[in-house]
Formats: sequence, C-alpha cells, structure tokens
Amino acid sequence: MNLSGALSNAMSGLTANARGTSVISSNIANALNEGYGRREVNLRSNATQSSGGVTVAQVTRHANPILSHQKRLALADQSAQSTTSTFHAELEKLVGSIDTLGSVADKLTKFETALLSAASDPSSETRLRNISVAAEGVASALRKASTGISDLRTRADQQISATIDQMSSGLSQLEKLNGQIMTANHDGRDVHALMDQRDGVLDNLSEYVPLHVIERDSGEVAVFTTQGRTLLDGRAATLSFESPSAVLPHMTVGNGLLSRIEVNGQTVDIPGSGMMEGGALAAQFDLRDGLGVEAQARLDAIARDTIERFGPGGPDATLLPGDPGVFTDSGMAFNALNETGIATRISLNASLSASNDETWRWREGVNAVTQGDAGKTSLLLDLNSQFSSATMPGSSVLGTVPQSLVGHIQSLTSDVSSNRVRASDALEFASSHFDSVRQSVAEGGVNSDQELQQLIELEKSYAANARVVQVVDDMLSELLRI
Repeated sequence: MNLSGALSNAMSGLTANARGTSVISSNIANALNEGYGRREVNLRSNATQSSGGVTVAQVTRHANPILSHQKRLALADQSAQSTTSTFHAELEKLVGSIDTLGSVADKLTKFETALLSAASDPSSETRLRNISVAAEGVASALRKASTGISDLRTRADQQISATIDQMSSGLSQLEKLNGQIMTANHDGRDVHALMDQRDGVLDNLSEYVPLHVIERDSGEVAVFTTQGRTLLDGRAATLSFESPSAVLPHMTVGNGLLSRIEVNGQTVDIPGSGMMEGGALAAQFDLRDGLGVEAQARLDAIARDTIERFGPGGPDATLLPGDPGVFTDSGMAFNALNETGIATRISLNASLSASNDETWRWREGVNAVTQGDAGKTSLLLDLNSQFSSATMPGSSVLGTVPQSLVGHIQSLTSDVSSNRVRASDALEFASSHFDSVRQSVAEGGVNSDQELQQLIELEKSYAANARVVQVVDDMLSELLRI
C-alpha cells in the first residue's frame, strides 16, 4: 500500500468514526424518549478504492412492529378502563352510602328518624317542621345525584367532541408525514426523525382507538382500527361529531337527541357496528349512552317509588287519584308515563314545606281541611312504615320482586360500590399490562451503557486513524526535505 492509499484509508475511517459518533450521541440524548427509534451505523468496505477503506452503507432505525402494535393495544385498553373507572368512582360519590353525609341513603334515614321523632310528640311544631326539612333533603339528594349523572354524560359528550377533533388533527398529521417520508426517501434524505414523529402521533391516536398499522414499500403507513375500519390509506378519513351544550336525562341516541360520529359522511354506531371499539372513544360513548343512561334510569325508578309510596293509594287517605302527594313532579302530580328524569324534578309538596305554617298536615293529611287532634300519631306511623314495607315497584327497572324503599337504596349503593371496585381492578390490570409491554419496548431501545461502550471503541478507532494520518504526514514531510 502506498502513502496515498494509506491516507485515503485512514480518512475514510475518520469519516465513518464521525458519523458513528454523531449517531451514538443522538441515541444517548434520546435515551428517555419513548418515541425514539435507536439508530445504528452500518459500514461496508469501499470497493471503489484499490487501497480499501470503509464507507457508511446506511443508518438503520431499530423498531419492533409487533411490540409497537401490542403497546398500542395495551394503551387503548388502559385508556378505556381509565375512562370507565373514573365514571364509576364519580357515580359512587354522587350516590354515596349510609355513612356518606348528604347521600340519598343518609337523607332517607334522617327523614325516617324525623317521622319517628314527630310520632313521639305529634303536637310539637318543631318536630313536624323537622319532617319537612328532612323530606326536602330526600328530594334534594335525588335531584343532586340526577344532576350529577347528567353532568357526567355531558362531560363524556364533550370529551367525544374533543377526541374527534384530536383524531382528525392526528390523521391529518399522519397524512402529511407520509408525504414527507415518501419525498425524503425519493431524494435519498434521512427519514428517521420523521418516522419518530409519526410513531408519536400513532401512539397518541391509539389512546382513543386501538390501531392496526401497515407500512407500505414506499415508506408510508396505512392505519386501520383493529376491527377493520379505515382511518388512513393514502388520504385521512374525515371525522365529524355534533355536541349539544348539555345532555339532559331524556336525551339519548335512540330518540335522535344525541349524535353519533360520522366517518367520511357515514354514520357510525359506537359501541355497535362502528368497528372502532376498545379505546377511550368507545368508553366515552358507553358512558354517555350506556352506563350513564342505566344509572339515570335506576335513580328515576327509586324517585318514582318514593313518590308513589307517599302518594295517592298510600297511607294518606286525603289524597285522591291524580292528586300530588308528599312528593311531586315539580309541584304537579306524577305521571307514570313521564318517569324519565323524575329524579331531577322530584320536589316536596308546597303544602308541607318548612316555610309553610301548615306543618300540621303531616299529622292530618296533605289535603286535610282543618286540624284535628294534636295528639294524633296514626298517619305519622303509617308514613314511617313505608320505608320498610315491601311493595311491588311501579318501575320495571327495579325488578318484579316486592322490596322496601330502604332495600332499593341499599341495593343501589351496593351495586354502585361493587361496580367501582370491579372497574378499579380492571384499570389496575390494564395499567400493569401496559407497563409490562412498554418495558419490553424500552428494552429494545437505547441502552446507555452499550452506547457508551461503542463510543469508547469509536474513540480508539478515531485515535488509530488519526495516528495513521499523522505518520503519513511525517513521512511526506521527510520525503520533501530530502
């Protein structure tokens, strides 16, 4: 090998060392970036030079598509379980239990206690007024819980709208990145940074819908849901959704008052046949159209049972069919055909209000004309018996087995608590699975120790090549002096 060949050989080594050092530095700098794909420099011998040497064949971006797919599925499941778990936790706060101050069960207990207290001294104006306060507390607790459920459904609807906007934005970004990657590949430019950015967008989208990603030979990707709906294949799908200002108890998808999403102008049912189930988006729809509706119906049924127990046909003989009873539908008599939303409208009969001077009606009857014996206790005791008496519920939501009002409340609070525990357990499992898959992905990423070892080897190689250059320079200088 002559001097020029040795110099050329060493210079090619220095060039490869510089590129390798740059790549390793980038790897170490992005070691904690989950969306970063580890790079590796691949070298080959330089066949164009008779003296040999090396050249950079390519820089490889390492990514495991199988693990990435599993990670996105796990992320979608975790997001769905998180949405569901949050709903059940919020619902438990709204309904509460007997030990929760201000809950429906707590207010019902106070109402029962107030009736017993008044029965022990029916002539006491204070004790009769306490019944009014306690009864209004029951109605208020039902209204508060019902309003809270409507708020949860409204929030879910707003989250659906925000999710659709974010998905539309993400799909547009993917379409743009696909074009940039194809152009860069055609021009022979590095596309790895663009691919990192694209994977980050795909990870964000997978929170809402579990994705199946197919990479084409051109470098672009096509994106489908795991059920097969196309979200991006050349062009991004167009998503749209209309959100009302508030979701009220009577509003459902079935009666057309709540909207579905549209994909490329086609209406899609989620959950259902929309082929977009499994992520936060489907969970939000289930919350708005399934879990929320069921919780509202259960609360409405209990409110109806409360109204009917203390209404016409109950202990108060002064009430005729069609008369408003102790509890009313916004001041009017309750109509069984208008059960939906009654928990939001239930109120205490104005004749029994604590601000009314006619609290003696608790003792005599809602529609009594005049006061009778101040020591009369029969009606107060009969009203109190309604809490524990098992009757056939008027609403089919409560089943077909006779049960007491206390039993209905206990069943509600027990079911809500159990659902919250199950949802919390499901979230814990999904989070654990996601962390496990994410750890597996990370293990195939940047290992700082290995990168530093390679950097040391590159430094040694750089020093050796630099030494060759120095020796050649010294020899040439010596030859020029001769």
